[in-house]
Amino acid sequence: MKQAMITLSFFAMLFSSGCDNTSTSSLNEKVKPAEQPSKPVPVQVPNWVGHYKAFIPCAACEKQLVSLRLHQDKTYTLKEASLFKQKMKQKESSGTFVFDEKNSNLLQLIDDKTKQNRYFSLHDHSIEPLDQNKNQFKDFEQYQIPQVQNIEVNNALKYVDIQADLFKSEKVESNGIKSTKLTYFFEINNHSDRALKLRDSDIVLIDAKNNEHVSTFENNPISPIKANKTQHELISFIYPESYQAAYINIK
Repeated sequence: MKQAMITLSFFAMLFSSGCDNTSTSSLNEKVKPAEQPSKPVPVQVPNWVGHYKAFIPCAACEKQLVSLRLHQDKTYTLKEASLFKQKMKQKESSGTFVFDEKNSNLLQLIDDKTKQNRYFSLHDHSIEPLDQNKNQFKDFEQYQIPQVQNIEVNNALKYVDIQADLFKSEKVESNGIKSTKLTYFFEINNHSDRALKLRDSDIVLIDAKNNEHVSTFENNPISPIKANKTQHELISFIYPESYQAAYINIK
């Protein structure tokens, strides 16, 4: 009798243990660890997105300034300034653009207002205008428009707006020291009623160590900027290669 009771007790314990395991297993199945939020995938910006700016030849004027911005959503803004001896004629347009199906380096710009098409050839860090037949212009080397980069301009002049875009970066040697030469494309808007005279010592590049580097005008000296006029100039700075440009200061 005692042996029968022991046997029954053993099976009761075994059954109870099995129920506990089943219950624990079911609980584990129901309670799942919280899912970790997925990390956002970084959006890669295409290399062609940016600002392109330069002077190109002009048949009806002295020279033409082209400023083209290509945006990631495939829209654009185009500013063109035709420079004459006594005046400057400006126009601005915007719209969308598409890549040619057969040639991914060929852009077709479509003006939102006029629906007219313009064609450009896309290169590494530059863009080139084409004629209406999608062909290069004669002396096409002069039609290369580089991609430029902005730099902060600390301007102390009243009634004057100044914007500087990096036009070219070169490795040079200055006084036996390996150096960097940065050439900026300056747009100087004189909103005052007087002509503005600028000297090379008025414009300095400040590096990350707060050293000043005096500018060099490509057209030296530059002519006075007339009242209520805009003038464009190429201005360069040379500084040791180990330094880093921070901003431009206008005194």
